[in-house]
Amino acid sequence: MDEAAHYKGLIMQTRKATEQDLDRIAQIYLQCFPNERNHLLWVRASFSSFPRAVYYVIEEGDIISGYILWCVKNGFRDACILELEQIAVDPVNSRKGLGRRLITDSFALFKNHVAEIGHGVGAVIVTTSEGNFAENLYKSTLKVSRAALLKGYGSGDEVILYNNSVA
Repeated sequence: MDEAAHYKGLIMQTRKATEQDLDRIAQIYLQCFPNERNHLLWVRASFSSFPRAVYYVIEEGDIISGYILWCVKNGFRDACILELEQIAVDPVNSRKGLGRRLITDSFALFKNHVAEIGHGVGAVIVTTSEGNFAENLYKSTLKVSRAALLKGYGSGDEVILYNNSVA
C-alpha cells in the first residue's frame, strides 16, 4: 500500500508511476546513467511492458525524486522471480534514505501486484557494478547475497545478487 511518511517536513510517498511521470523518470535516468543513450525510449518501452514490469516513483510533496523498475524475470509462474531492474534517485536528493525507502515500499507494492494477477513470488534478483555502494543497500533491504560475478560486463564487472526464499 502507498504509505506516506514525513521527511524533513514534506510528505514522502511511493506510488505506481503513470504515463505522465515518464519524462521525469527519463530526466533522472539521464542524470544517474549519463553513458547510456535514448533514455526516454528505454523508459517508454519498459513502461509499456506492464503487467510484467512496473515503475514506481518516490515523491517529496509533488516532486518526483526517484524511481524504481521492477520486473518479473522468469515468466508468470507459481513462484516468480522478481528483478529490481533499475533504481535511481535524483543526485540532488541522494544520501537521504530515499533509495532505501523506495526499495522497501515498492518491493511490497510489486509483490502485491504479482499476487493480484494470480502469481506467487519465490525469489528476487538484482545486479550492480562491482564496488557499487548500492550492493550493501540491496543486501540489507532485499536480503540478497552474492550469487555470481560477470567479468567484463558492460563497463566493468557485474555482481548478481539473489535471494531464493522471498515470502
